[in-house]
Amino acid sequence: MVNANSTPVRKVLLAEFNEITWSLVRPLVEAGKLPTFAEFMREGSVATPLATEVSPYLDPWISWTSVYTGRPNDEHGVKFLEQPPETVTGPRVWDIAADAGKTIGVYGSIMSWPPRKDVRGFWVPSTFSPTPDTFPENLQPIQELNLSATRAHNPVGKKARQSLPKLAARLMKLGLKPSTLARTAAFLAKTKLRPERAWEKVSLQPILNLDFFERLYRQHKPDLATFHTNHVAHYQHRYWRSMDPKPFLAAPSDDERRRFGGAIEYGYRIADEVLRKMWSLADENTVVILASGLGQKPYVTEDFKEGRTIVRVRDVNQIVDLCGVSGHCTPIMMMAPQWNLEIKDAKKRAQAERVLKSAWYRTPETRLFAYELVGDTINFNFFQKNMNPLDLEATCGFPEAGGKTFKLRELAATADSTPKEGVHDPEGVLIVRGAGVRHGAQIEACTNLDIAPTILYLLGLPIPAHMRGRVLTEALADTGTTPASARRRLEPAAVS
Repeated sequence: MVNANSTPVRKVLLAEFNEITWSLVRPLVEAGKLPTFAEFMREGSVATPLATEVSPYLDPWISWTSVYTGRPNDEHGVKFLEQPPETVTGPRVWDIAADAGKTIGVYGSIMSWPPRKDVRGFWVPSTFSPTPDTFPENLQPIQELNLSATRAHNPVGKKARQSLPKLAARLMKLGLKPSTLARTAAFLAKTKLRPERAWEKVSLQPILNLDFFERLYRQHKPDLATFHTNHVAHYQHRYWRSMDPKPFLAAPSDDERRRFGGAIEYGYRIADEVLRKMWSLADENTVVILASGLGQKPYVTEDFKEGRTIVRVRDVNQIVDLCGVSGHCTPIMMMAPQWNLEIKDAKKRAQAERVLKSAWYRTPETRLFAYELVGDTINFNFFQKNMNPLDLEATCGFPEAGGKTFKLRELAATADSTPKEGVHDPEGVLIVRGAGVRHGAQIEACTNLDIAPTILYLLGLPIPAHMRGRVLTEALADTGTTPASARRRLEPAAVS
């Protein structure tokens, strides 16, 4: 089958490795530690896509939505993680593919909740979803496991942890392999002897989920499938200085380097393993696209020479009470340290906003909280940049909550093995490999808005006029005559 431009129609498998960066991929490849990445670079086409977002909107939930929709963030409207889905302007590539009759498999993609139930295929939303809903419904134990791992303060996560033995039996029926279960048991045993390696637990999540994804992929053989993992981003945010102290203004301790110095490399090696297994799923008519919606770099700033300690809400119910919305609010933990407060009642929502907006740290001129309001949901966390210097004995005031005051330590928790050491960077990673893809080609300058039209082009589907990017035809060996839609370039004014 060929599309309207005489190009063979392909299947697409999108491997979403959140925030990986060429600055670490290339040296690890050269050192022989990422053989699958090296193979992809030799036999595929590579690029450095720039995220079109700028601070304060250079965040993965925003950049990935730009990837999925082909729209800049001032058009798709995402401001915070898992904001009400009806406030996001799409459609995403999987919606377009599903509406065109394609079989799809969405697995872990950010902001993919709620799952559509009218598609052919499967749908397991992001691990930060408000509920464990999946399609088909029998996949829900997978999401219960994910929420228990990534949302420790979420009631759904607590419920899942309390029934892990029963959950394990259900997961075996959904594809969890005995070898993976044994690997998990070995990790648990090892951390009893070497508790300093407890950070390896984060990498169990993609390993476990790949078992489920593999079974679903082989069962449904989707035309378009996605698989998302955040584990490398987690390690980079927390352990960059332990790996490479040179860029930082203060050196890590010897103990810090001993405990965490190998964490980021370990994360990339797990990513290499995941990529190898994903490539094994691709048939002769599949293109695998490895992408990061943005990257990371060392977090170096004079204001936080020792790195920035992340301040988290100690008890969200305490904040809910102060806002006066107890019984009118559903608090949901997002990516630490963020919380979403879903408040249906407009008056109560306005009241909560007043409390959060007026609360202060140390002096009435210094805001305690940062927040965004979209639809019926308020996303908030402590105003991290205002907490310099961090003083847990500082007074915090709530003028709109009866003038109550607290010490910061009564409101906040700072328990963390390391401060923040990696920060978001617009330079991402893109490797395209598979059917009809050129070997060793360098893709021209591109952005994260070019990925969606390229996916649709490969699937043989029309590219909507609202997509602001272009088809990355220089990666393809059999494009034939390049249509006008594929030649479109993003004009500077469109970059938000």
